[in-house]
Amino acid sequence: MQKNKKNNTSDSYMPVKFDMGGMPLIEMFGNRRITIEGSTGILLYESENIKINTNRMVISLCGRGLSLRCISNSCVEIEGFVTGINFLS
Repeated sequence: MQKNKKNNTSDSYMPVKFDMGGMPLIEMFGNRRITIEGSTGILLYESENIKINTNRMVISLCGRGLSLRCISNSCVEIEGFVTGINFLS
């Protein structure tokens, strides 16, 4: 006789997505790495300040040793020691 077991595979996982109206998605890994999805371009790139344009706002990151780790059509990943984030509309 075989017992029924629950199927805990990744197929049963359904992520929930929300419509944020075109707002950027910001993912932070402490204050050392930040990923911004929804980028439309880099406005300023310095080791102490990076400004990223999105559809709705400009995101300004302040810190030390900031650098672009990865950049694609709509995603930017920044590394360094982040001390502040400002949202400019």
